[in-house]
Amino acid sequence: MAARLSRRGLLKIGGGVAAAATAAGLAVYGGAATSHAEVPSSPKFVLNGAGGNPVWRKKLHMPKGWAMQMFGFDTAKGHMYFVQHQAPTDPDNPGDLWITRTDMAGKELGAMFLRKFGHGSGMVVEPTSGAPRIWIEGSDLNPVNGAGEKGCYLTYKDGATVDYVDDNHLITDRTPTIDSFAKLPRPAYDPLYNRLLYRYATHEPAQRVWRIALFSMEDAKNGRLGQGNRIAERAIPNNAELGLSDKDYFQGIVPCGQYAYLLFGRGNSKSWIVVLDMNDTGGSMVEKFETRAGASLPGREPEGISIWMVDGKPRLAFGFSSKIGTDPTATFEASVFYKSEFV
Repeated sequence: MAARLSRRGLLKIGGGVAAAATAAGLAVYGGAATSHAEVPSSPKFVLNGAGGNPVWRKKLHMPKGWAMQMFGFDTAKGHMYFVQHQAPTDPDNPGDLWITRTDMAGKELGAMFLRKFGHGSGMVVEPTSGAPRIWIEGSDLNPVNGAGEKGCYLTYKDGATVDYVDDNHLITDRTPTIDSFAKLPRPAYDPLYNRLLYRYATHEPAQRVWRIALFSMEDAKNGRLGQGNRIAERAIPNNAELGLSDKDYFQGIVPCGQYAYLLFGRGNSKSWIVVLDMNDTGGSMVEKFETRAGASLPGREPEGISIWMVDGKPRLAFGFSSKIGTDPTATFEASVFYKSEFV
């Protein structure tokens, strides 16, 4: 049964714990960098606990041929932001993305077009007093799938088009500089503790090895993303270590306190939420949970996971894209579910 948050628990959630649990050790992959962790303990979401479904089968700005990849929240203004990527990718225009601004039920309020940015599998909405900053991948596009190989942020603006090359003055580079970073940074945001996480590929020669690194948002905003600025860094288990097939694709990550929550799955199949302790190392995980949320959706595919703050308390929100028809003219829809209990 999920425990109610005590005053002590709320202090922990709010960052009021001064003591830090430190764990260090070698990741399980041969040449991978040493893990590093100094994350204070915190509650964990109950993945089989109570939740809800605030967005159900909503069409975004480009419903035909463009699928949701990730989403985030600006709850102070009552807005959600969804990023869409073309499915399949147009070989002549790799890396193009649409961002749709909606109300909290998924009704469209505005949209913005990003050219030559990336795949959109990681996006952060950082609220400000005005329009939010959008953290996303960008530049040096992979010629095969258009995946962005650097990190950046820019200010959201309804109706705008921003080209990564031609409008570079509107974009702030925020690529990690830690030793193990090679490429493909995917940002994620913990609004409760005000921390930014990057998932990224390492220099490992034998295979692509994925790691995560956690920073304070203040350091990240000011470009302090180096070795000495890490709160935590560790390897992500590969699919074999997670007991998943090689076709259970990674579909998003978000940190909340001590834990990182990862979404895996593929269209018309099972979907999983995996929990990692950022104070742990290598191929370890805390929990793997099969979610049946949205089981009735046509072409159901997990797409994106984010923290949604409601009355000062976090919810673990995760999304599914649904599809009517076949590529490249299929109509895509977005649905979002959440978990709200802690233990």
